[in-house]
Amino acid sequence: MKKNKYLRYFLATIILVSCVDSIDYSSINFKSNLIVKAIITDEFKNHTVELSKSVPIDSEEIIKEINAVVKIKDDSGNIYDFNETEQGIYTSISPFKAEPNQSYTLEIQTSNGEKYSSSSQQLPTLANINNLTPSIDNNLDNNKVIVLTLDASGNSANGSYYRYEYDETYQIRPVVWNPKRIEVVSDTPPYAFKIVEKEPEIYGNGFCYGNNKSKKILLAETTSLSSDEVKGYKIREIPVSSYVLGIRYSILIKQYVLNQNTNNYYQLLDKFSNNDNIFTQTQVGNIPSNITSETNPIEDKVIGYFEVSSLTKKRFYFNREDITNLSFVNYLGLTGCNEFPNPPLEDDSGGSPLLEYLQTHILYDEPPGGIGGGSDAPYELILRECGDCSQAGSVIKPDFWED
Repeated sequence: MKKNKYLRYFLATIILVSCVDSIDYSSINFKSNLIVKAIITDEFKNHTVELSKSVPIDSEEIIKEINAVVKIKDDSGNIYDFNETEQGIYTSISPFKAEPNQSYTLEIQTSNGEKYSSSSQQLPTLANINNLTPSIDNNLDNNKVIVLTLDASGNSANGSYYRYEYDETYQIRPVVWNPKRIEVVSDTPPYAFKIVEKEPEIYGNGFCYGNNKSKKILLAETTSLSSDEVKGYKIREIPVSSYVLGIRYSILIKQYVLNQNTNNYYQLLDKFSNNDNIFTQTQVGNIPSNITSETNPIEDKVIGYFEVSSLTKKRFYFNREDITNLSFVNYLGLTGCNEFPNPPLEDDSGGSPLLEYLQTHILYDEPPGGIGGGSDAPYELILRECGDCSQAGSVIKPDFWED
């Protein structure tokens, strides 16, 4: 009896496994929709509109919407035409800015003649960025982090909706810096090398500058508060051990004031973006857009939003020593840079060990007479990444940087 029981279980397992099929994404009925990224602000500049097409969920291809006609109109009769400056990227021919008490409408005609237009949008009131404060705290994993919190204030009696972006730049120092380098004079026998000064435009001056931009959707609101003031809003969290805030750090904060519908759009987009389940009921294509098809409003859906927002920018600088005296890990992690090979110029077989080493190493030092007093091996070397931080940032100091 027990044997028959196991046999039935075995057969049932085979049947169950054979009935489980993988999902064939290609069998899902897919319709490509227009994707729009369009933001204009009260900043006087050439604004851009980005257009692309949605692709199946199993595709990594990016399809740009090219040869479209893009324009923005206001209710005073002004028309701002856009030219395609890159594939799918349309830039206004003339600089302009959104003005208070004006309504703006986005109009798009694709290369196949389909027309789209947005609902009219007005510019919200401007708000100030007051301060950015660094502090030391513990995160959810109980690790020490540097937290940057922001204070801002607007003048709306009913409160405001805010969206934030940041662009951070940070100074990096190589583990070892030597302002000189080895130049190969001859890479064939007789091998010849010489020491020259590093060119600053190529090798920098002993510092590199890393850069990161915000990726998350950062939203705040004061409509539920008694005053239009943002207090202690967390913009950025950096591990104390990170080299990002290891020497000197700068962050440019961009503050957008939104209307309620735009805020609702970003809330839904954030909800979708944070959900790893592709079968969630909140699919990005179902997030309401303020852009609709004039040609076929039932079938042709639009992904994206036409945003008109007031913009405030403010840059802040921090030195690590002003925040904490705790140590940090350099851009190489825990990798050591304590080996200094001293290869000879030429070996008995007629090859050049020094020339081979220079594929992965750079000059560390030039001891008098070489190690051990011999002149056949006059240079101490170090791994390239230990003396060259360009893998972690640019060697060129940004124009805005303040030491």
